[in-house]
Amino acid sequence: MAKHVVTQSPAGKAGLVDGDLLLTADGARLDEPDQLVARVALVGPNNPLKLGFRRGGAEREVTVTLASHPGADVILRLDKIGTFAPAWKSMTPVSGQLPANLSNLRGRVVLVDFWATWCAPCRAMAPQLSRWQAAFGAQGLSVVGLTTDTVKVAAQTAQALDMRYAVGSDDSEATMEVYGVRSLPTMFVIDKKGVIRDVMVGYDPGRHREVEQLLKTLLAEPAPK
Repeated sequence: MAKHVVTQSPAGKAGLVDGDLLLTADGARLDEPDQLVARVALVGPNNPLKLGFRRGGAEREVTVTLASHPGADVILRLDKIGTFAPAWKSMTPVSGQLPANLSNLRGRVVLVDFWATWCAPCRAMAPQLSRWQAAFGAQGLSVVGLTTDTVKVAAQTAQALDMRYAVGSDDSEATMEVYGVRSLPTMFVIDKKGVIRDVMVGYDPGRHREVEQLLKTLLAEPAPK
């Protein structure tokens, strides 16, 4: 079964969706996931692969044009940019004014930063996040830091790093999972409608000006009715 189909992947562009049950690849029956992996490797990038699948009670076929594996960071961008940001799950407030859920921030631009106390690049990013909150908070920006650390550990670090934005503990890792985060820090920029407009993985000060310009652009957009 296709547990998850990346939105802008070859499979997604061909029309496959979460829950489709793959049956065949170029006519050959698929009994194990490794069979599909082997067939994809044999066919190679830029070539067509015909997949048979079941959706509901109907069997269908679709032709997918394969592509080179772009890497995990690019896949996350392909999957999330242009989609509605997932709701938060099992979130516990740590510091600042953390809303009960993301939907409570509709009409504001939201910058969600996944971080951890043990992550040196995450700690290096914290002062910049505080500066953005201070500079654009009154204009409609909400910066939110989410960590899988416990409330106690996260609170101590938030205080030590002078995080001047909302911080929440996702110690069950449920929210991290629905956002597809695999590396830290990972930052999502979400517009006033709740749509993810950019995803940045890692700490890259060279991109801060780009992020700031995007924030200004999104803050200037009208609020949804």
